[in-house]
Amino acid sequence: MIDMAQRQTIILTDNYYHVFNRGIDRRVIFQDREDLKYFLDRMHDFNNTESFGGVYHQNLPCNQKLISPAYKLVSIVAYCLLPNHFHLILKPQVENGVAKFMQRLCTGYVKFFNKKYQRSGALFQGRFKANQIEGYEALSFLSVYVNLNYRHHRIDPQKNLVSSSFSSYLGVNDNILDIEEVNQIIDSMNSYEEYAYLQSDYFTQNKDYTKNINDDL
Repeated sequence: MIDMAQRQTIILTDNYYHVFNRGIDRRVIFQDREDLKYFLDRMHDFNNTESFGGVYHQNLPCNQKLISPAYKLVSIVAYCLLPNHFHLILKPQVENGVAKFMQRLCTGYVKFFNKKYQRSGALFQGRFKANQIEGYEALSFLSVYVNLNYRHHRIDPQKNLVSSSFSSYLGVNDNILDIEEVNQIIDSMNSYEEYAYLQSDYFTQNKDYTKNINDDL
């Protein structure tokens, strides 16, 4: 596991990483739909190699601001936001792309959250953690683990604050994701939906199967 708080390991381009973090003391980090939307919009807006100031004040809706793949910090392959934590699959496009992207995303969100809820101090449990995904079979499996992570925690997405890229794997447009990366995963199997539910059912019933990728979130 790569713990960015230690800053001892360089994340290499052209590799895939499972990136995750949770609220400090397991606190809720997404309290309403506006919070989810802000985080998702910033996932798009901050994924840019161009430098800019004022990470809190980037309020252009993501559907009005398309970023060329040549200027992205990372390819976003999958995501799941749950009430007290989040999961991402990222592929860095430039040196230190993951670190730069996550610093912008988390710093901007904390500033937004603290101002909105009139609080101060840390929101996340330290810096993010990242596990390298080794091999295409592992990438396909991890895409399910991330996309359907709410099932792993037995959370009903209709009753709770959850946002996942799973629907995008089934054909719904999502300009946050790198569609070429998604298509590579989808095209490698007859039915991603069938594969996803079979894998999800298995690891939901067999917690030991995922203990190496689940950091007790």
